[in-house]
Amino acid sequence: MPGSSGEGAGEGGGPRRGVPVERVRDEHPEGDSWRADALAASRHSRLLDELRRPLEDHRPERAAEVCGDVARAVLRDFAPALILLPAAERRRAQALAAYALTLFDFAGQTGLEGERLSQINRWEFELEAALSGRPAGQPVWVLLAEEERRRPWPREALDALGDAARSVVVRGRGGGSGAAGHAAAATGKALAAALLGAEAPAAAGGLAAALLRLRRLQDLGEGLRRRRPGLPGEDLPGADRGEALPAETIAKAVAAECARLAPELAAARTGVPSLPAPYRSAARYLARAAARLLAKTERLGAGVVDSPPSLGALARVGLVLRSRWGR
Repeated sequence: MPGSSGEGAGEGGGPRRGVPVERVRDEHPEGDSWRADALAASRHSRLLDELRRPLEDHRPERAAEVCGDVARAVLRDFAPALILLPAAERRRAQALAAYALTLFDFAGQTGLEGERLSQINRWEFELEAALSGRPAGQPVWVLLAEEERRRPWPREALDALGDAARSVVVRGRGGGSGAAGHAAAATGKALAAALLGAEAPAAAGGLAAALLRLRRLQDLGEGLRRRRPGLPGEDLPGADRGEALPAETIAKAVAAECARLAPELAAARTGVPSLPAPYRSAARYLARAAARLLAKTERLGAGVVDSPPSLGALARVGLVLRSRWGR
């Protein structure tokens, strides 16, 4: 958001000294022609179009409906956690998910670096206008503005999300597993702080970071096709150049990431009681669902590329019931 340092984010998502990243205020790409990548024709892209299409009216109820549909579709097996939140907190989570989804979609495109940074900057400027009481007609801005009136959004956390998105553009796949872990941790911390406030427990950020990394594993096939697999470059050498990788290499990369994620998910699950009471049931569901998906991913190995793991409907219902009652 305006007021940030404007420097690139480092491995942990904070400013990276010596790598300036200008916020391009007067050069904004027009239209979607610059988004000439594999995502352009995907369901994910169409969901984002729903967020950007102006509403016929500015009713928060309609905005919440659109953002809720998008959040559920994008969260997939994690979406049932939303029904475990109180209604007001559910709307807040959906608004944040819609905003962050679009922010990081801009960061993950394959256009020129300057174009992607320009899109991120413009998204932040529109956020500032919405929070100042001048929302555009798009659902995400209407809902964010409504939530701002109910409980102001923590500005530092939103700034940190913008920095994390810019770091994706600047860093690319550079660095090893440590860099990737620090970046995910910074993004998870920013998401938790934006949702729960500046004093969000460390367990909330840890859980968010682990979920982000698990989601990259689930989407490894699409990531490889787009030459952005979301795993450390050292684990998948040549993937960013579109090189065909042996199944053994992919299997080792999946196993390595699963091994790194397992203790982080376990720690996050242990920390659930430290979260605010309205969020504990949802967090229990997320941690349990993630543990099952991680186990499935580990068993699939290289097979995750063609058949991403998922939970069945009965499994999701069972986890919701167990998580609601704390069992």
